[in-house]
Amino acid sequence: MALVMHVAPGEVEGRGHAPDPDPAWARTAAVVWPSVDEPGRTAARPAARRRRGDVPRERYRLVRFEGRVRFAVDAGLGRRARRAVLRYGNDLRAPSRRWARRLVGSWFLLGAGDRVGDLVAVPGDDDALGLRTAAAAALGCDEGTVHLSFAVIDREGSARPTVLVSDGRGRPRLFLKVGAGAARLAALEREHDATDVAAARSHREDVGILVPRPVLLHRAGQGGALGLTPLPDDVTPVDAEDPTPTWRVLDRLVAAGPTSAPRLEDSPWLRRLLADARGLRDGRGPLGVPVGPVVAHLGRRAVEMAAEYHRHHGDAFLLHGLRHGDWSPWNLGWTGTGAQRRLVAWDWEFGEAEAPVALDRHNWQFARATSVDRVAAGPAARALLERSTTDGPAALGTSPLTARLFLLDMAVRRALLAAAGERRAVEAASALLDVLAADVV
Repeated sequence: MALVMHVAPGEVEGRGHAPDPDPAWARTAAVVWPSVDEPGRTAARPAARRRRGDVPRERYRLVRFEGRVRFAVDAGLGRRARRAVLRYGNDLRAPSRRWARRLVGSWFLLGAGDRVGDLVAVPGDDDALGLRTAAAAALGCDEGTVHLSFAVIDREGSARPTVLVSDGRGRPRLFLKVGAGAARLAALEREHDATDVAAARSHREDVGILVPRPVLLHRAGQGGALGLTPLPDDVTPVDAEDPTPTWRVLDRLVAAGPTSAPRLEDSPWLRRLLADARGLRDGRGPLGVPVGPVVAHLGRRAVEMAAEYHRHHGDAFLLHGLRHGDWSPWNLGWTGTGAQRRLVAWDWEFGEAEAPVALDRHNWQFARATSVDRVAAGPAARALLERSTTDGPAALGTSPLTARLFLLDMAVRRALLAAAGERRAVEAASALLDVLAADVV
């Protein structure tokens, strides 16, 4: 991955040797602009020699805060447009993150024009993924009219950049999720399929929900991108304290499509879960990538727990239907007013066409506890089990059994994330399995 650092007009850049000290930016750059001749490179470097008059393909301003790159904004955007792209979706974030991002954006925008932020350029030969070209083709417009701006996500595991494609005024045209490697590409394909089903259903039926529509599934070499219609500009957060309004809409969305009530032993969701867990147990992560003994042990425990539930509850009938997979306050918002008011639901990367529909309700409670209230996975799991036995029968078939199945699903999901390199996921998966082992089936 070659990046050219900004120099004054007429100067000739020398070849640099030191990688960018920000590992999150380096991982992001390596995914977004894979080098043609160095496909395995994982760190950005200020390399390249540029002759006078040689114009790079793309230029970006790096927005840094506390020494880290947080955003890369298309240098061709004016200040008002930069403000628009930095504000996109910010009102949907948690209050602390919302104010932190506003602070970063204000610091960046208060600077003096082109002197704000580092300027990096991408030679055309390094744009092997070709996001700009793919986005322009999906939108049916000229490449020169689209502008890309990147959010740099600092997290363990594989890099997962997100890209806002805008016009010259900063108005959103397309939202991209980008990834590299077989496992990440498979996840993008799953999200594309689940979003396609949900968007078609929400459009066909008057269920009061809006799902961003997939318009692009792009692959090039080991990288790829999923393109979705952007969120409306008036989306406001849902009430994290009261899930009832969102659950009503979820009920209508599920009821609008095919539903079934198979026995647990015949559930396609359980078959998928067992396939994932057995793969980990046998030392294979997503798409056959080898895993270490710690993750393999988590897979073994998950398979044993699933066998217990199969023995005791295999004949139980469970309502199945469309599953979002991460039904939580930060993936939902409201748009419109009055009769035009709609719930917007995004991030369907864990979506499934046929799974126990109660899992999304349990997900809300668990996600709120772990991410909003900052409760550890183990105590949050115990609270979920206790709630499932004391709240009484609920709509969509929630029960102590579906609560246990949800926690098993979360344990396998965390183990898969651990296989992808997220170290903290090991602790969470182990804690969930400990709670289930201590629970009386």
